[in-house]
Amino acid sequence: MTMEVIIRKAVPSDAKAVVSVLNSVILEARYTALTNTFTEDEERAFIKGLCPRSAMFVAEIGEQIVGIQVIEPDGLAQYTDAMRHVATIGTWIDANFRGRKIGRSLAEASFRFASVKNFEKIAIQVLADNTQALRFYGNLGFEKIGVAKKHVKFEDRFCDVFYLEKFLRDDL
Repeated sequence: MTMEVIIRKAVPSDAKAVVSVLNSVILEARYTALTNTFTEDEERAFIKGLCPRSAMFVAEIGEQIVGIQVIEPDGLAQYTDAMRHVATIGTWIDANFRGRKIGRSLAEASFRFASVKNFEKIAIQVLADNTQALRFYGNLGFEKIGVAKKHVKFEDRFCDVFYLEKFLRDDL
């Protein structure tokens, strides 16, 4: 039985369900550079603190949040208007719900949001050995533009990071 996926903006009361998804991916220790889990209070504060050009989208099946995606201005945008056109994005999907196009649905919402907020480009860093994420973002039109060698250091190993980008306008 296929259940409908609902994509919507996160609200502070989603914090418990969001950290459940986010922390489950962090604890897998393969798909994200994040190593520290988050508390419900930290996540609630994060959601409340999102600026007008930031959003967290959640994917719900039934009443269960099974995926999240955050889109925010590039970190340098707070220091220079020259980076205001660039957003960053991150996606976390519960392991039991991967491969069902949930990430694509989240990305479509994020791309619409990005266009409304006048972003022209989305950039992301992906662990070089995260072949699932590289395929996912590649299928969304992201292109690899570089690699940072030994950019992430886990306890016992280094990991390279690929930089990817997607332009939201054809004339760029």
